Amino acid sequence: MASATGVTGWLRGKVKAVPSGDCLVIMGSSKAEIPPEKTITLSSLIAPRLARRGTDDEHFAWDSREFLRKLCIGKEVTFRVDYTVPSIGREFGSVFLGDKNAALLVVAAGWAKVREQGKQKGEASPFLEELKRLEEQAKEQSLGIWSQANTGGPVPELKEASKRKLPPSAIGDASNFDAMGLLAANKGRPMQGFVEQVRDGSTVRVYLLPEFQFVQVFVAGIQAPSMGRRAAVEVVPDVEIDGDDGNGIATENRPALTSAQRLAASASTEISPDPFGREAKHFTEIRVLNRDVRIVLEGVDKFSNLIGSVYYPDGDTAKDLAMELVENVCFLSSYILLALHEQKVHPFISTRFLAS
Repeated sequence: MASATGVTGWLRGKVKAVPSGDCLVIMGSSKAEIPPEKTITLSSLIAPRLARRGTDDEHFAWDSREFLRKLCIGKEVTFRVDYTVPSIGREFGSVFLGDKNAALLVVAAGWAKVREQGKQKGEASPFLEELKRLEEQAKEQSLGIWSQANTGGPVPELKEASKRKLPPSAIGDASNFDAMGLLAANKGRPMQGFVEQVRDGSTVRVYLLPEFQFVQVFVAGIQAPSMGRRAAVEVVPDVEIDGDDGNGIATENRPALTSAQRLAASASTEISPDPFGREAKHFTEIRVLNRDVRIVLEGVDKFSNLIGSVYYPDGDTAKDLAMELVENVCFLSSYILLALHEQKVHPFISTRFLAS
C-alpha cells in the first residue's frame, strides 16, 4: 500500500488520523489521487477507550489520544506490521517518527499500558522488553494514566478530571440539542472545534470545545459532491389470487417470505458516490480530520445541522476550507456551477469562481 524501505517489510506513509491513544490511520506515500491506507494499532499497547454511543470515556482516554495525535498527525512515518489478529480484523505494528519509536514515547509518557504476548506466538511487539521497562518507569513517576499510582489510593479530583464531561450529543443522543440556541449565542464568533469525522468534502462532524458538544457542520457557501448513501431495499413477494372473500371481491394470498427474500429485505444497496466525491472528501480529510479548527457559525437548517465557515491552521496562517475547496475547481467546478444555478453559493464565492 505504500513504498517499502527495502525488503524488511518497512513502509513509509503519512498519518491521516488518530482514532485513539494506540491507533493510527496511515496513508501511503504514493502519488495516487487518493492513496491507499492502513489502520495500525501499536503493538502490545492498550490505551484507554474513548466514549462511543451510550458510553463514557475510560479515564484518561482523551488525554491519551491527544498525546499520540499531537505527536503524529500529518507527520511522515515509517512503519511495519508486526502481527495480525484475523478474528478482530486488526493489524498491529511498529511506527517510527524519524528514529523515534511512537509506542515507546507513548508508554514513557504514561498514556498506555503494555499488553503481554497474545495467545498466538509472535503476537507481541519486537520492543516488548523496552516497553515493559518504560511502563515501570512511568508508574514510578506517576505519569499519565499512572498519576494515582503513588497516592495511596484514588484521588477524587484526579479521577474526576481524567474524564470528559460529555453532553448527550457526544454519545449519540442529539434529541435535546438546541441548534438555534447555540447559533443565537455564538453567531459570527469564532469557536474552537475539533474535527472528529469528515462525512464528505463540505460536511464535517465536530466537537465544539470546551463543552464537547458534538455537531454536524455544513461548510457555508459550497456543496461538495455526495459520498453516496445506503438505501433500503423493499422486497415484495409475488401476489397470488386466491378466490374471493364471499362478496365477489378477489383476495390476495401473500406467501411468507423465503429465507432469501428476508435476507434481501434486510440488506441495503449502495448508492455510489457522485463523480469526484471521494476526491473531495480526501481533500478535506487531509486538511482538517482530527485537527483543531475554528468554526464561525452562520446558520442552521431544519434538521438542526449547523452551517458555518471552517478555518484550519496551515503553518502560521489560517485557511478557509470553503475557499480552498473552491480554488481546487478541477474536481468541484461542475458542482459549484450547479450550486450557482440553484443560488446556493455565497456571492463572494461565486464571484471568485467566475473570475478564475
